[in-house]
Amino acid sequence: MTKNSAKGDRQKEQRDSETITRRPGTSTVEWIAAGTSSLALLAVLAYLVVEGLSEPKGTAQLVVLPVQVTSTNGSYVVEFAAENRAGRSVAAVEIQGELRKGDEVVEESSAVLDYIPQQSERKGAVIFQRDPKAYELRLFARGYTDP
Repeated sequence: MTKNSAKGDRQKEQRDSETITRRPGTSTVEWIAAGTSSLALLAVLAYLVVEGLSEPKGTAQLVVLPVQVTSTNGSYVVEFAAENRAGRSVAAVEIQGELRKGDEVVEESSAVLDYIPQQSERKGAVIFQRDPKAYELRLFARGYTDP
């Protein structure tokens, strides 16, 4: 072994010993972070399992209210908000719109909303050829399916 090679080995050992100043093992802060994360994950998983296994809560309670009427190119667009007030989600919700004069239905229009989650609202529109302001406007949910 040469003199230069032995000197280089000693310098390398000295550098290695200087860079290793951390104690081996997991620190207390890391254990606390891991424990907190694990508890949060378990809580979310437990919630999802309970919600997934529970039955839907009652029937859907759909309320449809007009928001705005706009005239466009000879037709009338009636924008509406459909609110699902129940604890159960619904899909393929058919919204029916009617223009009435007394007991007579003058014109009908409908729209389908793909999905309305529980306790939420979705918006849509129905289109009429006659002016809804000249008639009695009725909007209601006609049917839905379970998602």
